[in-house]
Amino acid sequence: MSRYQTRFQAREHAGSELAWALRAYRGTGALVLAIPRGGVPVGRVVADALGADFNLVMARRIAPGVALDDSGATWCTDAMNANGGASSQRDAQFDQLRRQRAVYTPVRKLADPGGRVVIVVDDGLVSGATMYAALASLRKRHPARLICALPIATPAGLDRVRALADEVICLDTPDRIENLAHFYHEFQLVSDDRVRQLTGIPQAQPQTRARPGAVAGVPSLSKAMLIPYQTTRLRAMLESAPNPIGVAVMVHAGGAQRRAARSHYLARKLRAKGFATMLIDLQPDSRVDDAPESDVDELVARLDQTLSFLRTGTPCASLPVGLLSTGTAAAAALRSAACGATQLSAVACVAGRLDLAGSATLRQLEIPALLICASGNPKDIQINNLAFEQMHCPRQLRIIPTSSRGFEDRRALEDIAALTIGWFERHLAAPSPLGLGYGG
Repeated sequence: MSRYQTRFQAREHAGSELAWALRAYRGTGALVLAIPRGGVPVGRVVADALGADFNLVMARRIAPGVALDDSGATWCTDAMNANGGASSQRDAQFDQLRRQRAVYTPVRKLADPGGRVVIVVDDGLVSGATMYAALASLRKRHPARLICALPIATPAGLDRVRALADEVICLDTPDRIENLAHFYHEFQLVSDDRVRQLTGIPQAQPQTRARPGAVAGVPSLSKAMLIPYQTTRLRAMLESAPNPIGVAVMVHAGGAQRRAARSHYLARKLRAKGFATMLIDLQPDSRVDDAPESDVDELVARLDQTLSFLRTGTPCASLPVGLLSTGTAAAAALRSAACGATQLSAVACVAGRLDLAGSATLRQLEIPALLICASGNPKDIQINNLAFEQMHCPRQLRIIPTSSRGFEDRRALEDIAALTIGWFERHLAAPSPLGLGYGG
């Protein structure tokens, strides 16, 4: 079973997620090879993010479990077709493969994988035949390391290709895939013109993230702060190692005692990855675990004041900011982010009451949004599904396996930390090729 129910906005979005999983190969001179046509938008984003060379590897499916490689050799992963059941289609499909190669190669000649780290990318895998053919043909050309990289695949399909790859990286493995389009919000046919366009783009230079804190000279700090708000003050805790790369503002509304252990655990994980953290309870005197719906407008005002104070009253004024919120505070976070006045870079909502943000806010939101909920909470899943469908921004919905309705166990907290860190590392920075074509 997959650990998450993953949905991709588009192939480019899947490419950005896959690039993060392949980040160890950034700047290594790797060669990214995409299988036309669906794999090309995914591979282009991966190659640009890794600063890798980009090219194509030709392979084509003939029938279920049967595919052709660039030389016309037939590769079979289905015993039912092992005795030539698809042979009648071979010639016509090989003619089509050669036509595609003639269309694409004037733009860029196919690369030599010999002696190189080669990453083979497609937009998904069901039977595994096309990827099998691609890997088999490349294996004969003696790459130094051959990696199969996919956004989504069936476990059975992955098992069929593992023997040919030195490493297999896959973001999600549902037990059954009836149609890859079910896992993408946008899954249009990739045209030959689009393939030519993407393969004709000049090679990207390796992307190196400048650390904004290094310019601002943010010192190491651990400071309890009082933020003025009307006739009262909001208590916040700002902590950071020297020169952070961004600020994660962690907000909730009430229930501080119950959430304290989880909040401090996530804050430590974020700081370990180079982020400053600001923890704040927007309703510190509340005797309930979460604020009621009627308080959302007030929470927005308090959050806006907090973010304004961060920009004007702390050493982190010039750093990109992401919001990590939960419960009713998540509705306030989305409203604050949607208005655009607070100049946020990304938002992550854990078990958030996104329904309280309102449909207009969800449609208006432009910054990347990560939605996290527990597998044991059907109501929360329904709320997040509905919010996901109403949003038009770059977004992801992640459902974390839990043994209960909440996130009490350590494994669930580790998952929340990993997902949030990955989201903020990708989006709390200046725009990069990772974000191209990613929007909804």
